[in-house]
Amino acid sequence: MPVHSHIDQPTDWSRLTRCIILRGWAFADDGRALTGARLLTRDRSLHGVVGLPRPDVRSALPIAPTDDTGFEIRGTLPAGSQQLRVELLFSDGSTALALDRTVRIPRQLLPLWLGGGHWTELMFFQMPSHMAYPPRPISLEEFPPPRAARRPRLSVVTPAYRHAAYLERTMRGVLEQDTAVDYIVQDGGSRDGTVEILQQLAREFPTAGDAARPRLVAWTSERDAGQADAIARGFARTAGAPSDVMAYINSDDFYLPGALRFVADYFGRHPEVDVLYGHRVVVDEQSREIARWFLPRHDAAVLRLNDFVPQETLFWRRRLWDRVGGLDTSFQFAVDWDLLLRFDAAGANIVRVPYFLACFRAHAAQKTSAVMHSTGQSEITRLRERTHGRPFPANEIEGHPLLVRYLRRSAFLEFAWNLGLRWP
Repeated sequence: MPVHSHIDQPTDWSRLTRCIILRGWAFADDGRALTGARLLTRDRSLHGVVGLPRPDVRSALPIAPTDDTGFEIRGTLPAGSQQLRVELLFSDGSTALALDRTVRIPRQLLPLWLGGGHWTELMFFQMPSHMAYPPRPISLEEFPPPRAARRPRLSVVTPAYRHAAYLERTMRGVLEQDTAVDYIVQDGGSRDGTVEILQQLAREFPTAGDAARPRLVAWTSERDAGQADAIARGFARTAGAPSDVMAYINSDDFYLPGALRFVADYFGRHPEVDVLYGHRVVVDEQSREIARWFLPRHDAAVLRLNDFVPQETLFWRRRLWDRVGGLDTSFQFAVDWDLLLRFDAAGANIVRVPYFLACFRAHAAQKTSAVMHSTGQSEITRLRERTHGRPFPANEIEGHPLLVRYLRRSAFLEFAWNLGLRWP
């Protein structure tokens, strides 16, 4: 049966940049649901978001099954001649080709850290959630040897729902570390094999294990009210001293080996620090490295404008969590930014450490890309207006000088790292 599709953006294929935003719509006549869209080049595959509202399409074509036939693909492309193919994926496993054309991507002469590129390029290249280079094995971090006389205990929670394909990697990323961790997994009642994974790892890492090593102290599979509710339920099952450390990691992300020992050691050596985060590695569905985030030193003014903190690298003291009252479960997308802003308002000492602590998984079904187009932007706007006490239009963020300087510092950190230098 025929597939109807159209690419609306770019409108001028002769004036492309290295950053591409591709928008269109598609549907099948026979009721097959559009489940994915991806842009294929010679060396990368960029996943898009589907199910976006396009009531204009249904108005013009009454045969469209719903208003939500739109899709969007964002990513970066290397300079030179490129053959672009847009492939549509449907619920029965079939595919259809929506675009096949050759384009030329211009070269950027001035490096980003020296002033080259504009806001969009800075965001796409420095904070990507897509494939920035061909997949390769993860380059593991070399952490400094531990020096603290005493290290705090960590409590880590994983909220899970229908991520059986990635959950074991997430859990082993906690349970195979070499420091004391109390680990809790709060599943939302998945029926995709998640419970079997939980049972297997509960046998392998029992509650009554070595207290100096990670332990799976509890897991539950039951219906909840979403991610924030699952995290709150998980932390309600933890306990510790005020100086102990808390964190949560989603069920498709994972810590790098040695990261938790480094974090515990850092907090042990720096009793004045309340919150810590680090750099991010982006991986694909096969856990191959495809991009990196280089975070400049913490800047409170930047945090109040935009959240660049990689959530999976974020750790905080229990005393601070208790002071601010934990999570606000009315948030579903910006829950970590809300928490950070309340930490900041409470006077927390927040630091960025110059190490890659964890991996963020980019895949077609991830919550980050899907929810951003629905509740995500409204929650972000709500937090900006609450923080600044006034309406804060989105166009005020684009090209904001504080954010541009921050992103150019990120580009310089990447430049230095590629030369073998670790900037503090």
